[in-house]
Amino acid sequence: MKAMAYKYETHLHTSEASACASSPAADYIEAFYKAGYSGIFVTDHFFGGNTCVSNELDWKSRVDLYCKGYENALAQAEIFNKKNNLAGSDKEFKVFFGLEQTFQGDDYLVYGLNKEWLINHPQVEKMNHMQLFEAVNQENGLMIQAHPFRLRGYMQAIHLHPREVHGIEVYNAGNKPSENQLAELYAKEYDFPVTSGSDIHTINKIGDPSSLPLGGMDFEEPLKSIEDYINNIKNRKGILIK
Repeated sequence: MKAMAYKYETHLHTSEASACASSPAADYIEAFYKAGYSGIFVTDHFFGGNTCVSNELDWKSRVDLYCKGYENALAQAEIFNKKNNLAGSDKEFKVFFGLEQTFQGDDYLVYGLNKEWLINHPQVEKMNHMQLFEAVNQENGLMIQAHPFRLRGYMQAIHLHPREVHGIEVYNAGNKPSENQLAELYAKEYDFPVTSGSDIHTINKIGDPSSLPLGGMDFEEPLKSIEDYINNIKNRKGILIK
């Protein structure tokens, strides 16, 4: 299948909210544009995972800090688009909001919730898999299990929840090839929609020949909203970048 025209990074971490990330959000915009991408999804580690947001703050302050990576990326994209006469065109570089929530070592990319929703739903921090899945469904969102077969020192067991996801990330640039292959077999067995993402934590990985190729999704038409992405994935549109 030939490549389409609009590539999007679907799994990205910033130093504003993810403790394991080293690049601030603004640094990603020009780097990904030069790499041929049309936009990014900022999916920082939420409060069940490796966040750098203190849990000693009040809820609204925590959410405000958590969303800084996305907001800073969005602001930088606006500057970049104006500077390069891209604003309002199909070539405009887009920034979308997502999050990555962690349970017992298993991680989920969530699209379709926003800052206002998070502020109004403090109970989200303590939701189990099914509760989060139902909440995402109520917002017509998308819940993807990220790198389901990854094992690391901080992830000592594999947990699969096929009743509580809309799809599977079958290519992750931070995975071993065998882990991606297992994810692809799992998705095929359960007939899940599939996604690809770089799981990038630093711009130094962009163009690094020692790393697996960057991930993401390639679409025939530009994404104008988060809903466009959700609908494309649920309807199995797009090409995996890997």
